[in-house]
Amino acid sequence: MKKSIIQASAVIKSTFQSPRGIFLTLVLTSLLSYGFGLIENNYAGAIPRLDGTKLSQSQVNELPKAIANKILGDASFRSSLRKRELEITQVTSKTFGNPCEFKFGEVCTREYNPIEGWEVVVRVRKDSWTYHVDKSGKQILLDPKVSTLQTLPKAIADAILSDASSRSGVEIADLKITKTTPKTFGNLCKFHFGEVCTQQYDPVEGWEVIVKVKEQSWTYHVNKSTSQIILDPKVNATEKS
Repeated sequence: MKKSIIQASAVIKSTFQSPRGIFLTLVLTSLLSYGFGLIENNYAGAIPRLDGTKLSQSQVNELPKAIANKILGDASFRSSLRKRELEITQVTSKTFGNPCEFKFGEVCTREYNPIEGWEVVVRVRKDSWTYHVDKSGKQILLDPKVSTLQTLPKAIADAILSDASSRSGVEIADLKITKTTPKTFGNLCKFHFGEVCTQQYDPVEGWEVIVKVKEQSWTYHVNKSTSQIILDPKVNATEKS
């Protein structure tokens, strides 16, 4: 028995020392390496966890560049700063439970009507502004608690005062703009003070402006280009003849 084992070992040794044996060794080594490579590749994309789920690279949240530009554009518009002076400091992927939560509602129902999107924090000077944005980028909402101190452009202020003067017969010098609020109106219906509007989102960027006319406060909506200046139809304005 011992003699047979010695003879078998000698045969194996001589085989691997021959050119043919060296070739076979290389082939065997390549096959083994390839096999281990397949095993590694199968686990490269997803690592099994103890609970059976898989942790993948897709869990790293990245805000699409187009949406980031929209948010920075809104912050720029509201703050009068250039985009390059602003910085997105935090992005958190979120599932908002319902539209109320998405719109920063403090008291919301427990209705579950989820909106997928992000919570985004933008540094504006020394402040941090919090935005909610949906996956499509069509709804971008700034936390209403944020104080946006933007100066109404003089050309727009002059156009509004001129309209108020024309309607009321009061000299421009005797009128006063008491409040300006940069706003994103959800659609033209809302921009035109509609009380019953569809949920269609077709945003109009502009301002809500309050003008003191004698003892009244008149509310205007104006778009960024000043091509549309709309007075609240509830205002009892007697136009000068």
